[in-house]
Parts: sequence; structure tokens; C-alpha cells
Amino acid sequence: MLFSSCEDVTYQLDNEFDPENLNLNPPTIFFHPSQFESIKVGNSNTLELYCYDVQNAAGAHLQIEFDAEIISIDTVLHGEFFKNGVNSPILFTDQEDGFLNVYLFLQPTIGTSDASGTMSMAKLIFTVQDEGLAPIRYTSRTTIRDKSNNSIQLNQYGEALINAVY
Repeated sequence: MLFSSCEDVTYQLDNEFDPENLNLNPPTIFFHPSQFESIKVGNSNTLELYCYDVQNAAGAHLQIEFDAEIISIDTVLHGEFFKNGVNSPILFTDQEDGFLNVYLFLQPTIGTSDASGTMSMAKLIFTVQDEGLAPIRYTSRTTIRDKSNNSIQLNQYGEALINAVY
């Protein structure tokens, strides 16, 4: 006689970088990674601006405050969140005196007028200029909007920290 049984495999979701394990209260936005242990002066790296369980978003103004004496933001690229499968999002930026403004807009199609989920909205490529601790924060001017231009309530704004060393 042959007996067979099926048992569903259960996985422990314990990746410390998954949004579910970051003690965030969605919908929220955060930085990934949230900490850079030690980056040498002169080196570059990438920081992603993520949203977590954001629903029905059509655009965003992400204002980032950073220490311009320690890091410089060289390039901003769009992430996958506002990409609708056909068109890349509209992206433009400006920065001055330690503030970076990132403006992102979904280009609607006949079937898609907004975005939902957990995904990277943008990627910042930065270079370390001097040693020290450089906190990076979303300011209170940060907003995500729906297709009717109504603000989407965010419960939290994540922070990041760059430890720059010689």
C-alpha cells in the first residue's frame, strides 16, 4: 500500500528589509536601505524612495532633506511604482541648500490611471563628499496625490542614515 499526503510548506518571512518587518504602519513611504554602515569619501551608492501599501496614487512630490556638506545627490531615476507598463512616469527634480524635490507623475493610459502597491518610486545616486553622519528625511511638504489631485494620507515617513568615513 502506498500512502501519500500533502502538506503546505510554510515560510518564515523574516527578511529584515521587507516593509512588513520594518515596523511601518501603511500606507507610508520609506528609504531603502535605511542605513549605510560606512561609505568612504569619494564613493557613490544608491538610495531608493519606496512606498508601502499606497493605493490609487497618480503623482507625488517627494521633498528630501539631506546634509549637502556630507553627500551630493548626483542623479535621480524613476522607480517602478508610477510606471504603467507602457509609459515611464514623468519625472523632474530640483535641489537647493540641502533639499531635493522629486516630482513624479503617472502617464495614464486607457486602462491605467493610478498606481497601487509597495514599490520603488525613485532612485537617488549620491556621492559622499566628507565624513560624518548624514541623516536623510522626507519633509512635511512631501505628498502623494490621487488622480483627482486629492492628498493621500500617509501614516509614517521613514528616515535614512549615511555613515560617511575616510
